[in-house]
Amino acid sequence: MPVIKRILEGDSRAFEEIVSVYGKKVFALVSKMVDRREDAEDISQEVFIRVFKSIGMFREDAGFSTWIYRIAYNTAVSELRKRKILFIPIEDETAESDTEGNGDAEAETESKLCFLDRALKKLPPDERFLITLYYMEDRTMDEISAVSGLSPGNVKVKMYRIRKKLEKEINKLMCL
Repeated sequence: MPVIKRILEGDSRAFEEIVSVYGKKVFALVSKMVDRREDAEDISQEVFIRVFKSIGMFREDAGFSTWIYRIAYNTAVSELRKRKILFIPIEDETAESDTEGNGDAEAETESKLCFLDRALKKLPPDERFLITLYYMEDRTMDEISAVSGLSPGNVKVKMYRIRKKLEKEINKLMCL
């Protein structure tokens, strides 16, 4: 990768390209694991510090984005433990959008998305991270395995269990 070579040769502007390409994605992934925007910003910054310090250790046998996501995942988990940052709390939002009496398909979809969002927030950060990688970042099971350090089979099992957990939580929320 030419950008990595330029960074290793001392071109600090080349690193700006990496931050430009991956900054928002890393922030979005970290944001799924923490509640406060400030914590997500701090952790994202720490991710890129670690990327910069270890860029020479990148092996091209894995995708660069997978490598960065793995650093993001590990950094977020260790920072959460170290700082004892509160995970995203369970919200008791009972005020829904004005969907009653509407019968509109759009309103029903909005309601379902709201239930999904609430159910996702109840997942532990590591599970929410796996779901985010698969559904929002369109990562394969093998890529998620490389990022999380879990075997591909374990990723599949976890994804199955997470989906079941989400289904149960959504059904529970819909019955309230």
